[in-house]
Amino acid sequence: MEKYRLVGEKKGDVSSLGDGTTFFVEQNSSIDVVGDNSEGGQTEVKITQQGKPRNYISYAINLFDQGAHEISLKAMGRAINKAVTIAEILKRKLPLHQVTALTSSEIIDVFEPLEEGLDIVESKRNVSCMTIALSKTGAGMDFNHIGYQPPLSNEEIQPGDSNVQSTEVASL
Repeated sequence: MEKYRLVGEKKGDVSSLGDGTTFFVEQNSSIDVVGDNSEGGQTEVKITQQGKPRNYISYAINLFDQGAHEISLKAMGRAINKAVTIAEILKRKLPLHQVTALTSSEIIDVFEPLEEGLDIVESKRNVSCMTIALSKTGAGMDFNHIGYQPPLSNEEIQPGDSNVQSTEVASL
């Protein structure tokens, strides 16, 4: 493929999550927010591989503090493990209901030839997609959904920072 260069990506058939939302290919953005939070509605946070988890966590906590009842973490491909980590950390800081949904999306990479006489090449690949809906109240969530997880018990939630220095370390 050294005789070709990538000129673009496009979606094949758009994967839907059943609730009318779709995924879009995002590159080089750390936090991409979609949705209106003016009335405490749902807000989407798109997780990318380049973004730092602590930025997503603090942003999501700020959304909940500003009155959001539900946020949705969306990730594709290699960013899925980061989205799961962020959701688990958020669940240990706040009592949140969770619904997880998996889909796949077909991405078509378009390559343009660098030498004359060659044809344009299209490469199709399937990418896994994940949406994690987190809600304070659980309103509007399907408790019978296969991906539903109830909030953790109060003993498992640690709202503050648990990295308190011991007296031995502080005295050194």
